[in-house]
Amino acid sequence: MNQKLFNVKNVVLIGMFSALAAVLETLQIPVPFAPPFYKLDFAELPVLVGAFAMGPVPAVLIAVVKNVLKLLINGTSTFYVGEVANIIGSIMFSVPAALIYRRHKTKKMAIAALCVSTVTAIIGAVFVNCFLTIPTYAIAFGGIENIIAMGTAVNPAITNLYTFAIFAIVPFNLLKCSLNALVTVLVYKRISVILHAEGQVGAGRTVKG
Repeated sequence: MNQKLFNVKNVVLIGMFSALAAVLETLQIPVPFAPPFYKLDFAELPVLVGAFAMGPVPAVLIAVVKNVLKLLINGTSTFYVGEVANIIGSIMFSVPAALIYRRHKTKKMAIAALCVSTVTAIIGAVFVNCFLTIPTYAIAFGGIENIIAMGTAVNPAITNLYTFAIFAIVPFNLLKCSLNALVTVLVYKRISVILHAEGQVGAGRTVKG
C-alpha cells in the first residue's frame, strides 16, 4: 500500500467525501425529457473534488464506497446493477479529470479536464445503459418495449433503443455532468485551501504542531 497516498488524512477525506456523496445522491431532481428513473443529483461533486485533491485512485475508492454506503442504508432495487453502473459512471467521469488535472493544477487545466471527463462519462453512460442497465430494467418492467414506451411518453421522438440513447441518455448525462463540473470549478479552489491548510494532501508528511 502506498503510504503517501493512503495516509491518515487521505483516508479520512475519502470517508468524508464518500459519505457526502451518498447523502447528495438521495437528493434527486426529476428531469422532464427523460423517463422517471433518470434523476439529477450532485453526488459526483465530492468524487470530483476528491479526484482533484488526491488523484485517480482515491476517486475510484470514493465512487465505490459511496455506493456501498447507499446499499447499507437503502439496499438495492436494481439487482445491484444500478450500483455497478453508478460506480462505472463515476470512475469514467472522475478518473480522466484527475489524470489531466494533476499534470498542471490550474483553473484552465481543471476546466479542460472536466470537459474531457464529461465526454468520456457520456460515452460510458451510453454503453452502460444500453448493454447493462436498460436490459436489466427490462426484466423488471416486462420487456425492453416497456422501457422504450416510458421514454416515448416524455418524448415522442424516442421509438427504439438508439433514439432512447440520443434523446434521453445523452442529454441527461450531459446536463448532470455539466452541472457537477460547473459546481466543482466554482468551489474547488475554496475547498482546496481548507484541505491543504495543514499540509499538502497526499504528500504523506507529518505536520509539525
